[in-house]
Amino acid sequence: MANQEKSQSNDANELNLRKNFKAMLANNLNYFGNLPQSNFKAENKKISDISYEQLTCVGFNPETNFLEATIAIKRPFGYGGDLCSKGSTEFVRFFVDYGSGWEDAGVTAVTVHDIPTGTDCSEQPEKPLIYVANLRLEPKTNCCNSPLLPKVHAILSWQWQPPAGAANVSWTPVWGNSLDCQIQIKPRPWNLFCLFDLISASLPQKIKIPPLFEQVKYQPIPQPDPAPFGVTQLAKLYSQKTTSNMALSVPAHRFGVKEIHSIVSTGVFSQELAAAKTTEWTSAGLDFASAIGALLKTSSDVNYEEIECLGLDEGAPERLVATFRIKQPLGYSGDLCHAGSQEYVAFWADFDNTCEWTYMGTVQVNVHDIPSVPKMGLCYSAILPVDLTKFRQSCKKPKIARIRAVLSWNIPPSTTDPDALNYYGNRMDTHVQINPSEPGSPKQPEIRNIGGIPVEFINTTVSGLTLSGVGAAFAHYPGVPADAHDRECPFGGALYMDAQFYPGFFYRVRVRKSSDHSIVKVLDDGFQVERWNHPPTFDTQTAVGGFFKYLNPIDYVTRTIAVWSSSSLALADRDDLWEMQLDIATAPNDLNIIGSSPWYRVQLDNTAPALPPANPPSIDIHIAAGGDCKDFSQDSTITGNFVANDLYFGSWSLSTEPNTSTTPSNQPHPNPFLANTSPAPAPGGQGWSLDTLNPIQMKPCGYVVRLDVVDRSIVNSIPGSHNWNHIEVGFCLREK
Repeated sequence: MANQEKSQSNDANELNLRKNFKAMLANNLNYFGNLPQSNFKAENKKISDISYEQLTCVGFNPETNFLEATIAIKRPFGYGGDLCSKGSTEFVRFFVDYGSGWEDAGVTAVTVHDIPTGTDCSEQPEKPLIYVANLRLEPKTNCCNSPLLPKVHAILSWQWQPPAGAANVSWTPVWGNSLDCQIQIKPRPWNLFCLFDLISASLPQKIKIPPLFEQVKYQPIPQPDPAPFGVTQLAKLYSQKTTSNMALSVPAHRFGVKEIHSIVSTGVFSQELAAAKTTEWTSAGLDFASAIGALLKTSSDVNYEEIECLGLDEGAPERLVATFRIKQPLGYSGDLCHAGSQEYVAFWADFDNTCEWTYMGTVQVNVHDIPSVPKMGLCYSAILPVDLTKFRQSCKKPKIARIRAVLSWNIPPSTTDPDALNYYGNRMDTHVQINPSEPGSPKQPEIRNIGGIPVEFINTTVSGLTLSGVGAAFAHYPGVPADAHDRECPFGGALYMDAQFYPGFFYRVRVRKSSDHSIVKVLDDGFQVERWNHPPTFDTQTAVGGFFKYLNPIDYVTRTIAVWSSSSLALADRDDLWEMQLDIATAPNDLNIIGSSPWYRVQLDNTAPALPPANPPSIDIHIAAGGDCKDFSQDSTITGNFVANDLYFGSWSLSTEPNTSTTPSNQPHPNPFLANTSPAPAPGGQGWSLDTLNPIQMKPCGYVVRLDVVDRSIVNSIPGSHNWNHIEVGFCLREK
């Protein structure tokens, strides 16, 4: 009883720490002691606690370039509220090392909630729940004769985004952990550069590409896909001399599995085929009968490959993700310049807790012999897009499903028997949570995201600005806030609009000026939608009479329904308050409209901070006492004033140019101090000063002090894109 009371007390303390996590960090950033270089003293040391969440796998899919992080959520409580609430965020930041040091690849995130732990139909607990977070990598590439196997380091952190920058690769979270694995990048297509590189490898010196071909050296050379090796070629490939005879570095029943399986699998036995195979194997120096015997003794062998994690990626479209490890350097039927072999993964699901599996589909991942495989192997992910719309429930009733993945090397797994295992590979079962049903239907449609921001983070009924105090963040860039300082933001440039897809129906998006409803525009410009394949391909959506036809959601990466080029509006309209509406129809005309969304307000801002001669300007800079473009001695401290302002002001920055290795310079500072996110309005503006003597003595030269001003308009629906402008003032520094 005492131990139980102590455990309950510890749980209560932990929940209290998580509930007040942000407040504790606000008072002392090193409250939990995870910042060893901090000047603040730890008050309650907790570092890399994995009792609530844990990063269990990191993988990569070479075809789609998706990095995948698998996260196990272990507890029923401690995640900020149930599915009807905002919940909390599990951040994952990826770092990649191609051999010359770590690079920050970016951050992603998943949202998690308090979900009570139940038991499934097989009396197994429904925890942990397995989530997957993805990030698309833009990798460097090599030729196929030089495998590129970068290291990946991933950091999971609950409610605290791991800081950006390669210098933070060793950062440790309070709740969460880190994992490392190496991945394999798909080689670049054959081109002149690769051809010359391959030839040079066998010569004493590197061959230079003739100048005539320099501009096209990376242009792909069209050629058919390489044919798979036959058993004779594989026997030769894996033969190695010993002191007395020839031995195989890979067993014959491994590399010959497809041919043996074609003989021994269920079906009509062919004596002719068996005799032909025996002859072929004998001529290759192989014992066909012995290989058959060895393979029949082989079942679910995981010495070469093994599934280690399985979960659900709740992005659009949702994806089942199985991460497996390749363990050996050889045994995969050829190197990266040849066909290699396939790792097949069949996915199954039990959505209704009946202990009856439903086949979802099979995907394959191409793998190869790579002699430089590290000791810990290579991590791959198999990804299957799925449409789970019909399985969703209200947020008041969490929908938990069992999923299964079956791995099989070079032989497709069964599509009818979820328990069947082939010769090489294994299976894994986990529990996942299916996102609650989204509001809306063809008769009551709703727009989901506007300008990259979910509509619940926009004041769509009054101001048309993003909301503050609600954690407004980008829909397709998990964990990235609409504004780092939680200010209200307008929109500009290309506004992408997302909504549910309803195949079989048509839709139209219209915008109108909020102050004059007679000004209405139909958004009928064509736009591209990215397909779920690699290399990335795009379909162009084309309107007919102002209506688009809905696409199949499972085939596409996003749910874009329209793109509005707001910056192309007339000058008088491009900074106004506008409204937009979605109509759905059974045919592409007004008579067949069956439902319309509300009108959503959005405030536009497509104008950069105004330079002089605007009166008053929102960006300006001068040197004091009429010193613009004047001479100053080397030991001078130059002073002046600047104006940095805008209706939706974002930030300003000051710099001195040139600032190079041969002509370094000191940087100007506001005087008195002013945060760069605080405006400096006209007419007085803000003082600045530049010490030309410290910390270095600036060389005699012509310089400019540059002022950059950025607003906080969300331009082109992506983070970090705003309206901006700059202005400079010059001076000449003379030798004293």
